Amino acid sequence: MPLHLLFKSLQRRKVVTALLLIQLAMTFALLLNSILLAQQTRHQLQQPTGLPLQQTLQVQLKPTTNALRQYPALGDLLMRQMAAVRAIPGVEAVAYSNQGPLLQGGNNGNVHDPDREELSKANGVPLYTVSADFFSVLQLPLLAGELPQSEIAVDGSAPSPVVITKSLADKVFDGTPAAGRTVNRGPVAAVVADFYGQRSAGTVNYNSIQVAPLYGVDWGYSLLLRTTPDSTGKVRQALPQVLQQVDSNIEIFYIRTLAEQQQRLYSNEFGLASLLSLLSALMLLVSMISSYSSAYFHTLKHQQEIGIKRALGASKSRIFNELLSENWLTTVLGAMAGVGCALLLNKLLSQVISIPALSWWLPLAACAILLLCVTVATWYPAAIATRVSPATATKTL
Repeated sequence: MPLHLLFKSLQRRKVVTALLLIQLAMTFALLLNSILLAQQTRHQLQQPTGLPLQQTLQVQLKPTTNALRQYPALGDLLMRQMAAVRAIPGVEAVAYSNQGPLLQGGNNGNVHDPDREELSKANGVPLYTVSADFFSVLQLPLLAGELPQSEIAVDGSAPSPVVITKSLADKVFDGTPAAGRTVNRGPVAAVVADFYGQRSAGTVNYNSIQVAPLYGVDWGYSLLLRTTPDSTGKVRQALPQVLQQVDSNIEIFYIRTLAEQQQRLYSNEFGLASLLSLLSALMLLVSMISSYSSAYFHTLKHQQEIGIKRALGASKSRIFNELLSENWLTTVLGAMAGVGCALLLNKLLSQVISIPALSWWLPLAACAILLLCVTVATWYPAAIATRVSPATATKTL
């Protein structure tokens, strides 16, 4: 059927067509952004972290008395806690840290080569103060140098040796060997494999680690422990009681696996993706019902016209295709209007969460889904139209 005749047919029911176009545009915008968010969240959750997610537990806690928050009482508390945790069956390694990995933000600063500060500076780098077993707990491969074996500073005043991740070493030293060099935080003792530090960092794999005592924990600290694969749940249940027995003057905020921590890191995106997916499914259902109703009542209202076409020689397939073509045209027009709505919704979402710009293929995918749903919805009314006999045209004459 010629395009101008399809437009003429749609103009005869302007109000119904306009309402259907608005509904299709809104459905298209929701569908497009829900696909985008779902794709992004899936990609983020699947990106490598360099960490044993399922076997590593993080305990976030804080002493409730001021004395225990400061060295040396804090140091004694940490040693007693780690000794008690190591004794739990199934624990393979334990370490303390001022903060854990896979965080939104935290304690960070800049790291650079003092001889070429402006060219080498990396901003927003997570700064970890840890015990020596930190690398064993997270199973971080050693790439260069030697890992520090003690939490005591070299001479009590000099900065502790620094361990940096490979991507940070490449940034600061421009790809040249880093072990034995010096950064503004201290001498570089070793380079380890990349791991996911903080999401808010410029690059998530930039990390700077110092094996040193914790001198103050006003905001709390973390115990990180690696378990055998079959004992993570049992160790998790035993931890609160074990830690309370060591010293009851502590507050345990949470105990999570790093896999759960990763899920929480992207909880906003996951929640919005789920919400938009649900809304998109509901809007698709409503659009299918509207398309069905529009096509069905159009068929009933224009039975005489359809009968005349049949009497003049129009085949059943032509009648069928005409009705489908009208709904396909309406869907395409709604999708075109929906692109603008989708861009507006994408801009609004970007003010709340991190969301990428729309890719060229996403509108095509959303339009294909919309066309499929509309086709399914209008199939039965189109089939009814083919059953109108030429005799129908003479009934009102």
